Amino acid sequence: MKIKKIYLIAYYLIKPKDPRRTKEAGYITNPDNFEYDESINITRGLKTKDQLNAKVILDLTNQNVVANRFNDNRDFPSLLAHYQEGYPKYLNPLIAQLYPEQVDDQHVHNQEEKAGS
Repeated sequence: MKIKKIYLIAYYLIKPKDPRRTKEAGYITNPDNFEYDESINITRGLKTKDQLNAKVILDLTNQNVVANRFNDNRDFPSLLAHYQEGYPKYLNPLIAQLYPEQVDDQHVHNQEEKAGS
């Protein structure tokens, strides 16, 4: 039986901060006038629509970035940290299962910091 990889898929919706002002000259060309709505999915296997529509796809099984059409200068650890910060309830239990050695290392590090203070 083939084991499917686990992916984090992120979608972004761009919307104007003040929709009433979009008719003003130059409003659309200023990136400060927009905000992003972020939506993530965690799935086994990739669908074609995910590959076409998602802005960020992380392969959690192999710890690599499959696609990053949102911000090109980010690597896997920094992207994963961003999503962990925003969605700890969903990602932290999964990360603990996927990478138990990293969780154990972090636990030991935290215990050492507490003992030193």
